[in-house]
Amino acid sequence: MPKKPTRERIPLKQNPRRRFIPNSLTIFNMFLGFMSIISSMNGDYFWAAWFIIFGGIFDGFDGKIARALDSTSDFGIQFDSLADIITFCLAPSVFVYMVWAEPLGQLVGGFYAFMPLMLGSIRLAKFNLEANDDQKNQFTGIPTPLMALTVVGIWLFFNQVYEYPMLIWTPKHPAGDGRIVLPFVMIISSLMLSKIPFAKSPKMSLKGSAKEKWSFISALLMMALVFISKGFLLFPIALVLITISLFKWTKTHRELNDSIEQD
Repeated sequence: MPKKPTRERIPLKQNPRRRFIPNSLTIFNMFLGFMSIISSMNGDYFWAAWFIIFGGIFDGFDGKIARALDSTSDFGIQFDSLADIITFCLAPSVFVYMVWAEPLGQLVGGFYAFMPLMLGSIRLAKFNLEANDDQKNQFTGIPTPLMALTVVGIWLFFNQVYEYPMLIWTPKHPAGDGRIVLPFVMIISSLMLSKIPFAKSPKMSLKGSAKEKWSFISALLMMALVFISKGFLLFPIALVLITISLFKWTKTHRELNDSIEQD
């Protein structure tokens, strides 16, 4: 009997079906950024913020799934960066303009709102060109998703302060004072191009080491707090994460300077 023709096995990295899954998540991330822009233009800032939050969740999964399926590729890396520009750079810029910068006029207001898009795009381009072994466990500069979540978190925080009378604080502006928020947005955006290291999300698993289990539980707890509070706690959590990174960086530089002076 003639032998049946054997099907040649396609290596995982060359298997288009394997690449489809993480690329689909990237496309959905891009779609969420697009929906955020539409929501901002329609004045629906609550959903504009939440579309970016959901985009951040999907962005955290596509890279991990690509590595788990051994289907990483140069196309996937570049495509992910393009999606990030839309969801975490362009969408926050539109959000900033519509919420805080529009009363300043197109020129001045546009200048402030342009910062997340301009600096975020530069940061992503530099990351793709300069990515090396030193950036496997940490980012250099604040990641674009964290910047975007911080920006929309400001609106979610101030917009819901009224629902927490125990804070004994009633801000004058329901979305935050633009005179304070806009310079703050510029500072946060500038941190994307800084040399300050920001830790990447560690490995998370309930079947791994104690550290991986704790990371998994901590991530779930933070996500639960954000969802339960309807985004109210997003800004405080993001601010704590940024402050911890700044403190560690300052401490490292201080210890380095002390050691140099002793030598």
